[in-house]
Amino acid sequence: MVSRAIDVSGVDPASIGFVEAHGTGTSVGDPIESLALGAVLGRDRSDGQRCLIGSVKTNIGHLEGAAGIAGFIKATLTAQHG
Repeated sequence: MVSRAIDVSGVDPASIGFVEAHGTGTSVGDPIESLALGAVLGRDRSDGQRCLIGSVKTNIGHLEGAAGIAGFIKATLTAQHG
């Protein structure tokens, strides 16, 4: 899905500096998500050019139906404040 989103958007993966991840909070799900993001966003990225990964769930827990908007708010605030 990440690869498809990058292809459709036309965004250079190396230009992405922050991703708000789902963050399952499990020893199986989190590594799978991180590895998938790294495989797509890490290609053609120079040394030292990092991409931070966050998950609002680790800050305030799972909010059921509000989880999506909480992640969007966090990502917006992250972009706004650098």
